Amino acid sequence: MRTLVFVVSLCLFCLVLDVSAQPPIHLIYFKPSDVEMPSQRELDALVDVVVEVQFFFAFEMEKHGFGPKTFNFYPDVKVLKGELKRSQYNKPLTIQKEVPSVIEFGLDNEVYVVFLGGHSPGGIAASSQQLCAYIPEQLQYCNNLVVVPSESKFVLDPLLAHELGHAFNISTHASKRLIKNRVDVMYYPLITVAGVKQDLKKFAFSLNDATILNDTDRLSVQQDPHRHTQEIDADVNGDGYIDLSDVRIVRSAIQNTVQYDTDVNGDGKTDELDVLIVKAKAHEAIVAAAPSLQYKRILTGTWGALKRRYKH
Repeated sequence: MRTLVFVVSLCLFCLVLDVSAQPPIHLIYFKPSDVEMPSQRELDALVDVVVEVQFFFAFEMEKHGFGPKTFNFYPDVKVLKGELKRSQYNKPLTIQKEVPSVIEFGLDNEVYVVFLGGHSPGGIAASSQQLCAYIPEQLQYCNNLVVVPSESKFVLDPLLAHELGHAFNISTHASKRLIKNRVDVMYYPLITVAGVKQDLKKFAFSLNDATILNDTDRLSVQQDPHRHTQEIDADVNGDGYIDLSDVRIVRSAIQNTVQYDTDVNGDGKTDELDVLIVKAKAHEAIVAAAPSLQYKRILTGTWGALKRRYKH
């Protein structure tokens, strides 16, 4: 059976988006004192959420005629240990005051996304906090702290999109819940159904809010992802398919000796970047085989192809 060979962008963050957006977002998992340390799988899942939101911004901005503008982010999730119990973190600044050297006040366009770990009936709700004095002409440069509870897995994607909208200068909530047959992501509250995941495909930005986003310097237009590409054979085990078995082999090869060539990007070592490349291509193969999943992790191709796959 013929081995499938794909062209993969080698952009470091998430392998896809080649953007010059300011600011790049910092990802943080904040572990309260009564919460266990997260597993790597849990941290990877949070990065997956950010990728989904990243594409959501790009598609919505493109839909409104501004080009596929989106944000950049650092792909590594920094784990910070808190001093208090989960229920005691009821304000964003409670977190910031514990780690002021990491989450800084200022006018440097820094955005910190904090996933607050653990489960608690009390504690903080999703929020966006300015980290500067309220001086209107300076707010577009203000550092911002976004906090979302990591246990909100069924609504985490729209929650993060909503709070990042505030971080990128959308100061008000939407007055109407629906935009045609989709939910305005800036509406409050975001209504959820217990146990049902809220797919970002069912949400949208209004033209007014997209215009606000376009007028800031915090998003940038997607460039051609084929500017820095090379052919990569991500079918590690040579069975003719790129799937999760290839992902597992590459991940295992980081610490163990395997019989396959797992240095898929040819940089002389097997590391997390190789894992991400193969994982991206495995998801791409799943999407190609299942049209109902076409909005899920569309990680390669031109923006024209991406838009054709994103069905409104």
